[in-house]
Amino acid sequence: MFSSANDRSISALLPAVEPEWNTADQDLIQAFQENQTLREHILQHAQLMQLLTHQLATPLTALNGAVHILGEPSLTLEHRQEFLDVIQQKLYSLTNLLRDLMALRNVETGKIATQPINFCLETLVKEVIAEFASYLVRVQCGAELPQVWGDRWQVSQVLVNFLSNAIKYSPNGQAIEVSATVKQSGWVEIGVQDYGLGVPAADQPHLFNRFYRVKHGDRQNIEGTGLGLSLCKLLVENQGGKLGFESTHGAGSRFYFTLPIALTST
Repeated sequence: MFSSANDRSISALLPAVEPEWNTADQDLIQAFQENQTLREHILQHAQLMQLLTHQLATPLTALNGAVHILGEPSLTLEHRQEFLDVIQQKLYSLTNLLRDLMALRNVETGKIATQPINFCLETLVKEVIAEFASYLVRVQCGAELPQVWGDRWQVSQVLVNFLSNAIKYSPNGQAIEVSATVKQSGWVEIGVQDYGLGVPAADQPHLFNRFYRVKHGDRQNIEGTGLGLSLCKLLVENQGGKLGFESTHGAGSRFYFTLPIALTST
Protein backbone atom coordinates (compact mmCIF):
# COMPACT_ATOMS: atom_id res chain seq x y z
CA MET A 1 0.00 0.00 0.00
CA PHE A 2 1.06 3.61 -0.64
CA SER A 3 2.00 5.68 2.32
CA SER A 4 0.07 8.82 3.23
CA ALA A 5 3.04 10.86 1.98
CA ASN A 6 2.79 9.16 -1.41
CA ASP A 7 -0.98 9.77 -1.42
CA ARG A 8 -0.41 13.46 -0.87
CA SER A 9 2.21 13.52 -3.64
CA ILE A 10 -0.19 11.89 -6.11
CA SER A 11 -3.04 14.21 -5.10
CA ALA A 12 -0.78 17.19 -5.62
CA LEU A 13 -0.30 16.13 -9.23
CA LEU A 14 -4.03 15.90 -10.06
CA PRO A 15 -4.84 19.64 -10.28
CA ALA A 16 -2.03 20.07 -12.81
CA VAL A 17 -3.37 17.23 -15.00
CA GLU A 18 -7.02 18.36 -15.04
CA PRO A 19 -6.52 21.79 -16.70
CA GLU A 20 -4.33 20.16 -19.35
CA TRP A 21 -7.15 17.75 -20.20
CA ASN A 22 -9.72 20.59 -20.31
CA THR A 23 -7.56 22.61 -22.67
CA ALA A 24 -7.13 19.66 -25.01
CA ASP A 25 -10.87 19.03 -24.89
CA GLN A 26 -11.61 22.66 -25.74
CA ASP A 27 -9.11 22.57 -28.60
CA LEU A 28 -10.80 19.45 -29.95
CA ILE A 29 -14.24 21.10 -29.78
CA GLN A 30 -12.92 24.23 -31.48
CA ALA A 31 -11.27 22.17 -34.22
CA PHE A 32 -14.54 20.29 -34.76
CA GLN A 33 -16.49 23.55 -35.01
CA GLU A 34 -13.99 25.03 -37.44
CA ASN A 35 -14.17 21.87 -39.53
CA GLN A 36 -17.97 22.09 -39.60
CA THR A 37 -17.79 25.75 -40.64
CA LEU A 38 -15.31 24.89 -43.39
CA ARG A 39 -17.54 22.09 -44.64
CA GLU A 40 -20.52 24.47 -44.74
CA HIS A 41 -18.50 27.06 -46.67
CA ILE A 42 -17.36 24.42 -49.16
CA LEU A 43 -20.95 23.24 -49.62
CA GLN A 44 -22.20 26.81 -50.09
CA HIS A 45 -19.42 27.48 -52.60
CA ALA A 46 -20.27 24.31 -54.54
CA GLN A 47 -23.95 25.25 -54.62
CA LEU A 48 -23.08 28.77 -55.74
CA MET A 49 -20.88 27.47 -58.54
CA GLN A 50 -23.61 25.09 -59.67
CA LEU A 51 -26.15 27.91 -59.80
CA LEU A 52 -23.70 30.22 -61.56
CA THR A 53 -22.90 27.53 -64.14
CA HIS A 54 -26.61 27.17 -64.86
CA GLN A 55 -27.03 30.94 -65.18
CA LEU A 56 -24.16 31.09 -67.67
CA ALA A 57 -25.12 27.97 -69.62
CA THR A 58 -28.53 29.21 -70.78
CA PRO A 59 -27.45 32.44 -72.55
CA LEU A 60 -24.24 30.86 -73.84
CA THR A 61 -26.18 27.98 -75.41
CA ALA A 62 -28.53 30.47 -77.09
CA LEU A 63 -25.56 32.55 -78.31
CA ASN A 64 -23.81 29.51 -79.74
CA GLY A 65 -26.95 28.42 -81.60
CA ALA A 66 -27.65 31.89 -82.97
CA VAL A 67 -24.07 32.41 -84.19
CA HIS A 68 -24.08 28.97 -85.83
CA ILE A 69 -27.32 29.70 -87.70
CA LEU A 70 -26.08 33.11 -88.80
CA GLY A 71 -23.38 31.30 -90.74
CA GLU A 72 -26.00 29.73 -93.03
CA PRO A 73 -25.73 31.40 -96.47
CA SER A 74 -29.39 30.74 -97.27
CA LEU A 75 -30.66 32.68 -94.26
CA THR A 76 -32.99 35.54 -95.21
CA LEU A 77 -32.30 39.09 -94.08
CA GLU A 78 -35.38 39.03 -91.85
CA HIS A 79 -34.33 35.81 -90.09
CA ARG A 80 -30.77 37.10 -89.81
CA GLN A 81 -32.05 40.14 -87.94
CA GLU A 82 -34.07 37.91 -85.59
CA PHE A 83 -30.98 35.97 -84.58
CA LEU A 84 -28.98 39.18 -84.20
CA ASP A 85 -31.67 40.36 -81.79
CA VAL A 86 -31.30 37.10 -79.84
CA ILE A 87 -27.55 37.65 -79.60
CA GLN A 88 -28.05 41.20 -78.37
CA GLN A 89 -30.58 40.07 -75.78
CA LYS A 90 -28.36 37.29 -74.41
CA LEU A 91 -25.32 39.58 -74.28
CA TYR A 92 -27.45 42.01 -72.28
CA SER A 93 -28.37 39.18 -69.87
CA LEU A 94 -24.72 38.22 -69.41
CA THR A 95 -23.77 41.86 -68.81
CA ASN A 96 -26.44 42.18 -66.11
CA LEU A 97 -25.28 38.95 -64.51
CA LEU A 98 -21.68 40.15 -64.40
CA ARG A 99 -22.74 43.53 -63.00
CA ASP A 100 -24.79 41.97 -60.21
CA LEU A 101 -22.04 39.48 -59.31
CA MET A 102 -19.46 42.26 -59.09
CA ALA A 103 -21.79 44.38 -56.96
CA LEU A 104 -22.40 41.49 -54.54
CA ARG A 105 -18.69 40.76 -54.28
CA ASN A 106 -17.85 44.42 -53.69
CA VAL A 107 -20.43 44.78 -50.91
CA GLU A 108 -19.35 41.57 -49.17
CA THR A 109 -15.64 42.38 -49.34
CA GLY A 110 -16.14 45.97 -48.25
CA LYS A 111 -15.00 47.48 -51.55
CA ILE A 112 -18.29 49.39 -51.59
CA ALA A 113 -18.06 51.18 -48.28
CA THR A 114 -21.28 52.46 -46.74
CA GLN A 115 -21.06 56.24 -46.39
CA PRO A 116 -24.09 57.32 -44.39
CA ILE A 117 -25.27 60.93 -44.30
CA ASN A 118 -28.41 62.83 -43.34
CA PHE A 119 -30.58 63.27 -46.44
CA CYS A 120 -34.12 64.06 -47.52
CA LEU A 121 -35.80 60.79 -48.44
CA GLU A 122 -38.69 62.44 -50.29
CA THR A 123 -36.27 64.21 -52.63
CA LEU A 124 -34.43 60.96 -53.36
CA VAL A 125 -37.69 59.11 -54.07
CA LYS A 126 -38.70 61.76 -56.60
CA GLU A 127 -35.28 61.61 -58.28
CA VAL A 128 -35.48 57.81 -58.66
CA ILE A 129 -39.05 57.89 -59.96
CA ALA A 130 -37.99 60.43 -62.60
CA GLU A 131 -35.91 57.60 -64.14
CA PHE A 132 -39.17 55.71 -64.72
CA ALA A 133 -41.06 58.62 -66.26
CA SER A 134 -42.67 56.43 -68.94
CA TYR A 135 -44.44 54.32 -66.28
CA LEU A 136 -47.33 55.15 -63.99
CA VAL A 137 -45.76 55.51 -60.56
CA ARG A 138 -47.59 57.18 -57.69
CA VAL A 139 -45.86 58.60 -54.61
CA GLN A 140 -47.27 58.88 -51.12
CA CYS A 141 -44.96 60.29 -48.47
CA GLY A 142 -46.05 60.90 -44.91
CA ALA A 143 -46.59 64.44 -43.69
CA GLU A 144 -43.42 66.16 -42.46
CA LEU A 145 -41.27 63.17 -43.33
CA PRO A 146 -38.01 63.52 -41.36
CA GLN A 147 -34.54 63.20 -42.79
CA VAL A 148 -33.01 59.73 -42.69
CA TRP A 149 -29.53 58.39 -42.00
CA GLY A 150 -28.01 56.18 -44.70
CA ASP A 151 -25.92 55.86 -47.81
CA ARG A 152 -27.87 57.90 -50.35
CA TRP A 153 -26.52 56.10 -53.42
CA GLN A 154 -27.11 52.63 -51.96
CA VAL A 155 -30.67 53.54 -50.97
CA SER A 156 -31.29 54.74 -54.53
CA GLN A 157 -30.06 51.40 -55.89
CA VAL A 158 -32.51 49.51 -53.67
CA LEU A 159 -35.37 51.72 -54.86
CA VAL A 160 -34.36 51.29 -58.51
CA ASN A 161 -34.32 47.51 -58.08
CA PHE A 162 -37.72 47.46 -56.35
CA LEU A 163 -39.28 49.67 -59.02
CA SER A 164 -37.72 47.68 -61.87
CA ASN A 165 -39.10 44.43 -60.43
CA ALA A 166 -42.53 45.97 -59.80
CA ILE A 167 -42.76 47.10 -63.42
CA LYS A 168 -41.33 43.84 -64.77
CA TYR A 169 -43.86 41.72 -62.92
CA SER A 170 -46.83 43.97 -63.73
CA PRO A 171 -47.66 42.99 -67.32
CA ASN A 172 -51.14 44.47 -66.87
CA GLY A 173 -49.57 47.93 -66.71
CA GLN A 174 -51.28 48.94 -63.47
CA ALA A 175 -49.88 51.77 -61.38
CA ILE A 176 -46.96 51.25 -59.02
CA GLU A 177 -47.18 52.92 -55.62
CA VAL A 178 -44.18 54.18 -53.64
CA SER A 179 -44.68 55.13 -49.99
CA ALA A 180 -42.52 56.49 -47.19
CA THR A 181 -43.87 56.76 -43.66
CA VAL A 182 -42.65 56.87 -40.07
CA LYS A 183 -43.54 53.41 -38.75
CA GLN A 184 -42.09 53.49 -35.26
CA SER A 185 -39.88 55.61 -33.09
CA GLY A 186 -36.60 56.25 -34.89
CA TRP A 187 -37.41 54.49 -38.19
CA VAL A 188 -38.89 55.24 -41.60
CA GLU A 189 -40.32 52.54 -43.87
CA ILE A 190 -40.09 52.81 -47.66
CA GLY A 191 -42.35 50.53 -49.68
CA VAL A 192 -43.01 49.72 -53.34
CA GLN A 193 -46.42 48.19 -54.09
CA ASP A 194 -47.48 46.61 -57.36
CA TYR A 195 -50.64 44.80 -58.44
CA GLY A 196 -49.03 42.35 -60.83
CA LEU A 197 -48.17 38.67 -60.78
CA GLY A 198 -47.28 38.30 -57.11
CA VAL A 199 -45.17 35.48 -55.66
CA PRO A 200 -46.53 31.93 -55.13
CA ALA A 201 -46.55 30.95 -51.45
CA ALA A 202 -44.13 28.03 -52.02
CA ASP A 203 -41.49 30.37 -53.47
CA GLN A 204 -41.68 33.11 -50.85
CA PRO A 205 -39.23 31.58 -48.30
CA HIS A 206 -36.50 31.40 -50.98
CA LEU A 207 -36.96 34.80 -52.59
CA PHE A 208 -33.74 36.33 -51.20
CA ASN A 209 -31.57 33.32 -52.05
CA ARG A 210 -28.95 34.03 -54.68
CA PHE A 211 -29.91 33.05 -58.22
CA TYR A 212 -33.37 31.99 -57.05
CA ARG A 213 -36.10 32.78 -59.55
CA VAL A 214 -39.76 31.86 -59.39
CA LYS A 215 -40.61 29.22 -61.98
CA HIS A 216 -44.22 29.60 -62.96
CA GLY A 217 -46.07 29.67 -66.27
CA ASP A 218 -47.23 33.25 -65.77
CA ARG A 219 -43.64 34.59 -65.97
CA GLN A 220 -41.78 32.15 -68.18
CA ASN A 221 -40.78 34.91 -70.63
CA ILE A 222 -39.51 37.30 -67.95
CA GLU A 223 -35.74 37.21 -67.59
CA GLY A 224 -33.52 38.10 -64.65
CA THR A 225 -30.36 37.08 -62.79
CA GLY A 226 -31.95 36.20 -59.43
CA LEU A 227 -29.36 38.37 -57.66
CA GLY A 228 -31.11 41.71 -57.31
CA LEU A 229 -33.05 41.02 -54.11
CA SER A 230 -30.10 39.40 -52.33
CA LEU A 231 -28.02 42.47 -53.19
CA CYS A 232 -30.76 44.78 -51.88
CA LYS A 233 -30.88 42.82 -48.64
CA LEU A 234 -27.13 43.27 -48.17
CA LEU A 235 -27.29 47.00 -48.91
CA VAL A 236 -30.14 47.60 -46.48
CA GLU A 237 -28.70 45.49 -43.67
CA ASN A 238 -25.30 47.18 -44.06
CA GLN A 239 -27.05 50.40 -43.01
CA GLY A 240 -28.76 48.84 -40.03
CA GLY A 241 -32.17 48.54 -41.69
CA LYS A 242 -34.45 45.60 -42.40
CA LEU A 243 -35.99 44.41 -45.65
CA GLY A 244 -39.16 42.41 -46.17
CA PHE A 245 -42.16 41.81 -48.41
CA GLU A 246 -45.81 40.83 -48.56
CA SER A 247 -47.20 39.10 -51.62
CA THR A 248 -50.27 37.30 -52.93
CA HIS A 249 -49.96 35.24 -56.09
CA GLY A 250 -52.00 36.88 -58.81
CA ALA A 251 -52.66 40.05 -56.81
CA GLY A 252 -49.27 41.75 -56.52
CA SER A 253 -46.44 42.36 -54.05
CA ARG A 254 -45.19 44.99 -51.66
CA PHE A 255 -41.46 45.16 -50.94
CA TYR A 256 -40.26 47.44 -48.18
CA PHE A 257 -37.20 48.38 -46.12
CA THR A 258 -36.43 50.58 -43.14
CA LEU A 259 -33.91 53.32 -42.51
CA PRO A 260 -33.08 55.10 -39.25
CA ILE A 261 -34.28 58.67 -38.80
CA ALA A 262 -31.40 61.14 -38.68
CA LEU A 263 -30.63 62.34 -35.17
CA THR A 264 -30.01 65.89 -36.36
CA SER A 265 -30.95 67.77 -39.51
CA THR A 266 -28.36 69.08 -41.93
